[in-house]
Formats: sequence, structure tokens, C-alpha cells
Amino acid sequence: MISQPSVDVRFIDREDYRLAIHITENREGCGDLILLHGAGVASEATWYPLLSAFQSYRRVICPDLRGMGRSHALDFEDCAISASIVADDVDAILDEFSVKQCQMVGYSFGGLIALMVNALSPGVVDDLVLLEPALLERSSLEELRDLRSRYATAASSLLVEDDPVIGVTQFLDLISPNRSTHPRVERMTVQRLASRPKGLAYALMAVNEAAWHIDRMELIDRSPRTLSLVGSKSIDDAHALHQILAASREDWFYQSVPGVDHALPYQKPGVCADLICAHFGR
Repeated sequence: MISQPSVDVRFIDREDYRLAIHITENREGCGDLILLHGAGVASEATWYPLLSAFQSYRRVICPDLRGMGRSHALDFEDCAISASIVADDVDAILDEFSVKQCQMVGYSFGGLIALMVNALSPGVVDDLVLLEPALLERSSLEELRDLRSRYATAASSLLVEDDPVIGVTQFLDLISPNRSTHPRVERMTVQRLASRPKGLAYALMAVNEAAWHIDRMELIDRSPRTLSLVGSKSIDDAHALHQILAASREDWFYQSVPGVDHALPYQKPGVCADLICAHFGR
């Protein structure tokens, strides 16, 4: 049995914000792996179940993105963010830990941030895996923007309702319409997303803003060798876009992950880890 690696949590300060970074180290390993989680969740819940598969790396670096996990403002109040600020945070973390070249994995919101970090620091990310990346869930930009405006409605509910379950459920109905609604599964999913409701809300609002101001095709064109993973239960249009990208680019690969929806790293962490390692040649 492969043992679970020990994780050290470190903090770096950026102006009025403190970022938590979860790190595993193996002196006998080689290379750096950066893991970026999705909106409303955190590195511990998302990536710890996969870490045993990544022990060939010298370092695995998992930031808690702004508004999530153990990262917090110095006054502990969650506030509005932008995707650009979060990408700048990650870029600063790479600089802080002297990461000159790495492989990177981004899930959902973290997938968008991974593409943006790659554009900020060309050549640093030499290989990429995207798990259901934000802004790449619809082929039509008009339909994407309409969808994202509905996410903003869910975000508003998270900010004004006393019960975060209302806004979280609205969000899940949009992002995982074909998910399992078994009471135990639904309860676990809601609990995972409701831990920082304002952080989730502000991340959703940041992606909605990005849908109008970021050129996603430029991010795609600048991306390195990339594998995109999409849950088989996700909507057909998401699969169609990633199939088009794989067919039109020699260095873009697409895989449908059987039996899962948007929550694929939680539902099948072992399968995701195997596909990531295979793409990275680990």
C-alpha cells in the first residue's frame, strides 16, 4: 500500500491577504506539480485524496485560492475578487517558491486560473491538465455568458440568504444538472461547498466577470500541451467543445471520465490521479 505523504501548510502575505499553501516534498523526486482547486472548496478536500499518486515529484504545491480554505484577508472578511487577482496570487506563489518550470492541474475555477497563470508567465507551465475548466463548458460564447449570468444569481443568494444551502443548490443545479441527488451524496456536496459561502459567491462572480472581459481563445492558443477531463454526466455541449479543441490542436487531448459529473475529483479521485499521471508521464 502506498503511504499518504505528509503535508506542510505554509503562509505567505500579499498586501492585505494571507495565502495558505499546502506542500508535500520528496527529496528523491523531481519536478514541481501545482494543483489549483475549484470555487468554494479548498486544497485539502480536493487534492489530499490524490497526493499519494504524485510522490515522484520533488514538490507538490497546492494553494488555497483567495476566499477559500485556510486563506483569508487580514481582517477575516471575505470580499469581492477577480480572476486576475487570483492568477496574480498564484504567480506570486510560484515566484515565492522559486518555481521555474512545472506541471499544473486546474479544476473548474482553478482551470481558468491555470490558463491565466500560463499566459502571465509563458514557459513556466510546460504541461497542463484541466478538470472541467471554467469558461470552457459551452461552445457558444453567448450561451456561456448567459449561463454565467445565472451563476451570478446563485452567488447573490449566497450573499443575502441566511441559509447557504439555497444558493449552493442553485449553483449545483446549473453546474451539475445530471448529478446524483441521493440524499447522502447531495448532503456531502452541499456541506463541502457551504463552508465558505461568501468565498464561493465571490469566485462565481469573478468567473462571470471574466466571461465578458477575458479572451478565452487567446488563453487556449497560448496553452501548453493540455489534457482536458470532462465527467461523462456533464452536458453534451461541454464534451463537444473539448472534442473540437482536441480535433483542432495537436497538443490538446480530451478524455471523458465515466460515471461522474462536475465533481469528478471527489467522485473518482483514483481515476483522475491515474489520468493525470499518464498525461504527465509519471
